[in-house]
Amino acid sequence: MNKATNLKGEKFIVLTEEEYHTFLEDAGDAALAEQARLDNEDAPSMPAELVLASLDGTLHPLAAWRKSVGLTQAELAAKAGVRAASVSDIESRKIDPRLSTLKALAAALKLGIEDITD
Repeated sequence: MNKATNLKGEKFIVLTEEEYHTFLEDAGDAALAEQARLDNEDAPSMPAELVLASLDGTLHPLAAWRKSVGLTQAELAAKAGVRAASVSDIESRKIDPRLSTLKALAAALKLGIEDITD
């Protein structure tokens, strides 16, 4: 990217063809992301730092989602109808939970099971 000024003093930015195509692609991606957000306004979302912690394995996905909606382990457990110890054991990767437990936790968070598992 280069900057230029014309004889009237107006500023211009000159892009290479590659930079131009990258700009268009990024703008298209941003538009698609914004449309997806608008189409799914009620869908839960997660702050970037929790996404990264979940992706790098620092934080269990269940813990990341639970924290993103502002619930304690006990509150999530009560909402899902499971024991608080189960939530703790899942988040600390001490147990491999039953499918019924995962279904209850996912439903309580309004997510799919795949969203809350490693």
